[in-house]
Amino acid sequence: MVNRLTGKKHGRVVKWRIRDIIDLEYFLHQDGITCSGDNQEELHARDRDIFLKDVQPAAGGDKNPDRQFTLMTWLNRRREEDASEAAVLPGAGVESLYGSLRVVFFGAGLVLGGIAGASFLTYTGDSPVNVFVYLAVFVFSQLLLLFFLLALFLYRFSRRSLLSSSILYILISRFMLRILRSARNHLAKRMSAARRSQAEFTFGAIAGKTRAYGILFFLPVFIMTQLFAIGFNLGLLTATLFKVITTDIAFGWQSTIQLSSAAVHALARNIALPWSWAVQGDAAFPSLAQIEGSRIILKEGIYHLSTPDLVSWWPFLCFAVAMYGLLPRFFLFLAGAALQRKLLGSLDFRQGIYEQLLLRMTTPLVSTRGRGVDDARPRDRETAPMHQGSGRSAGEGRSGARKLLVMIPDEIYDFCPRQEIESVVNSGAVYDIREILRINQDYASDRELFATLRNMDRMKESDILVIQEGWQPPIMEYIDFIRQVRKAVGDVPCIRIGLIGKPGDDTVFTPVKEENRKIWAQKITAMGDPCIYSEGLVSHAS
Repeated sequence: MVNRLTGKKHGRVVKWRIRDIIDLEYFLHQDGITCSGDNQEELHARDRDIFLKDVQPAAGGDKNPDRQFTLMTWLNRRREEDASEAAVLPGAGVESLYGSLRVVFFGAGLVLGGIAGASFLTYTGDSPVNVFVYLAVFVFSQLLLLFFLLALFLYRFSRRSLLSSSILYILISRFMLRILRSARNHLAKRMSAARRSQAEFTFGAIAGKTRAYGILFFLPVFIMTQLFAIGFNLGLLTATLFKVITTDIAFGWQSTIQLSSAAVHALARNIALPWSWAVQGDAAFPSLAQIEGSRIILKEGIYHLSTPDLVSWWPFLCFAVAMYGLLPRFFLFLAGAALQRKLLGSLDFRQGIYEQLLLRMTTPLVSTRGRGVDDARPRDRETAPMHQGSGRSAGEGRSGARKLLVMIPDEIYDFCPRQEIESVVNSGAVYDIREILRINQDYASDRELFATLRNMDRMKESDILVIQEGWQPPIMEYIDFIRQVRKAVGDVPCIRIGLIGKPGDDTVFTPVKEENRKIWAQKITAMGDPCIYSEGLVSHAS
C-alpha cells in the first residue's frame, strides 16, 4: 500500500525529480516571506505537526527517519494543503515546459536533419554525390565535435574545474535561466497576484542556486542537446533512405590528392570495423572492384561507370551515420538521464535552508504564549532534535548538532559574554557553537576574516549567525559585508542575521522592534539569497 503523502511503498521512497526541487524551494521561500514575529512559532508548530503526524507514522515510528524521506513527506503535505488553490505549482509548470522542449528539440533535429540530407543528396544525373564530402559533413564533423568536448572535459577534470570556468556551462546556464523565466511568465497567467510574486521570487532564488546544484541544472540542457542530435541523425538517415528508394541516386569519390583505390578501400574497411563483423558481404563496405568502379575522373565524366558500383556506397554511408552519429548521441542521452537520476537520488539536503526546516520539524515546540504543541503530546517529550554533521539519518543527538559560527560587531563584542550568547542563540541546544568571531573592526581585519573563512574546514556542516543591532539601518556597507561572507563560505551554510534592540541596563540582548525587523527583512530578502535571512534574536519585541 502506498502512503498518500510520501509515496512510500514497502520501505521504498519515491525518487526526487527536478519539479520536486523547484516546489521545495517555492514552499521554503513562501515560508521565508511570511516568517516574522509570532509567525515563526506558527511555522514551527506546523512543521512539527507534519513530523509527528506524517513523517514518523510513515517511517514506522522511527525517530531518525531518512533526511530525503522527511523532506519529501513535508513537501507532499504542503502540496496537498496547497491543492485547494486553483493554480499550478512552479514545479509542475517547469516540468511541463521541459517536456515540451524535449519534444521541440527532437522534432527540430529531425526536421533539420531531413532537410540537410535531402538538400545534400540532390542528384542532377551528371554529377554523383561525393562520398568524401558526405562523410566529412555528416560523420567526421560529429566525431570531431565529440572528441573536442571529450578533450575539454578531460582538461577541466585534470584542473578540477569542470564547470566553474566553462564558457559552455555559462552559456547553457544562461539558457536555463531563460527557460525558467519563460516558465515564470507562462505560469504567471494562471496564478493569483500574491502567488505570482512568490513564484517570481522562487525562480530568482533557483537562478541564484545554479552553482549550489551544479551539474544537476546543466543536465536537462545536455539531455535536450542529445535529443536534438538524435533527431538530426534520424532525419538524415530517413532522408538518405528515402532518396535511395525513390530516386536513381549515384555515389562516387574523387580527390585532387592521388589516392589509390586500394587506399580508399582500406579506409572504408577501417571505418566499417564496428559493424563489419555483423554485416556480411558488400553491404558492410564496398569491395575493391566497386570502389575502383565508382571513381570519378573529371575529364572522363561518369558515363563509362557502372550503376552497381555507383549505388554500392549507400549502405556504408547509412551505417557510418548510425554508428558514429546516432549511436554515440543515444548513449550520451542514456548516460545523461542516468546521471540525472543518480544526482537527484544522492541529494543530501545539507544546505542551511534545509537544516532550518529540519530543525523546526524535529525540535519539540516550547510556546511562550501558553501550552505548546508538544505539551499536548507527553509521549513526544523524549524526541531528540535532528542535527547531524555526517550520516544519512535525519535525527541525531547533541553530538551530531550542526556547527554554528557566531559573528558579533566590534562595538558590542565586549558586552556579549559567551555564557549569555549560549543561552540566547542556542536555547534549544540544537547548535554546537564552534567559534565566536569579532567583526567590523576595520577593513584589514575583515579581509583577514574572509581569508580565514575560505580556509576553514567543514564549513558545509556549519551555519553562521551574525548578531546585529536592529535599530541601526541596514546600510549598503553592511550588505556588502554579508555578500563577502557568502562568497567566502560558499553556497551551503545558512547566514542568519539575528536582530537585537537597543541595549538595556543589564544586557544587550533585547527584543528588536517589529518595524525595524521589517526594514531589515525587506533589505535582506532583496539580496535574492534564500539562505540569508533576518529574524528577531530575542522573543517578544515591543
